Amino acid sequence: MTVTTRKRRCWLGVAASGLVLAWAVAPATIPIYDGIGNPDEPYRYVNPPSSAKTTKTPGDARAVLPVRNGTNPNGQYANTGESGPQLSYYLPGNAYHLPASATSVTVTVKPLAPSAPLPKDGTIVTNVYRIAAVGNGGQPVQVTGSGPSEPSLQMRAPDARQPGPVFEHLTPSGWVRARTIRVAVDVYQAQAPTLGDWALVRLKSTAAGGGGGIKWALLGPGIALLVVAVIVLTVRMRRTGASAVDG
Repeated sequence: MTVTTRKRRCWLGVAASGLVLAWAVAPATIPIYDGIGNPDEPYRYVNPPSSAKTTKTPGDARAVLPVRNGTNPNGQYANTGESGPQLSYYLPGNAYHLPASATSVTVTVKPLAPSAPLPKDGTIVTNVYRIAAVGNGGQPVQVTGSGPSEPSLQMRAPDARQPGPVFEHLTPSGWVRARTIRVAVDVYQAQAPTLGDWALVRLKSTAAGGGGGIKWALLGPGIALLVVAVIVLTVRMRRTGASAVDG
């Protein structure tokens, strides 16, 4: 094997490592509903602002899950009807607890206009979505799932402006922020351990953290690691080349 061939293979390895690293630290996945032929329609508001591009009524979501032994054995999605959905609520198996007499649970998600009390740390930029669940016959429902059994929410923001908004949900003491990740150009995700009102909030201070943008805390160390790898490979290639010439 010639020195030139070894160098080419080393540089191909460096390029492949860089590609894998870029995939690992990328802050977003490819959106399902974005792109040629499948663009997201303009955001639908319950109470459209003057800047709204449409006055269409936003859709709600509904799902009926079978219940056995006081829980839902199977998972299911509840999506609103826009293209793409403004909300997707995922209920994994064993997410809910109901009385033993229940045979099904109905989940509904209804869009509402923001109203008092409002978040103190930012502005609601989406509709407020109220998630409710009830067993057949009116039995009460508790969210008991944790880990892989915990429900999750995805919501589409009205635009892709960064820093992105974050999830917040309404509690008796006010709006509380939830850990938010950006999963597409304008789509955000959070775990939803409670029912009730949820919304995307654009924070007043970007220093408080948002739901999107480049994750420099992850990207910085990754770039540094790649630079070190390139330096090490360069030194090794030079030594190999020198050894080949001496030989």
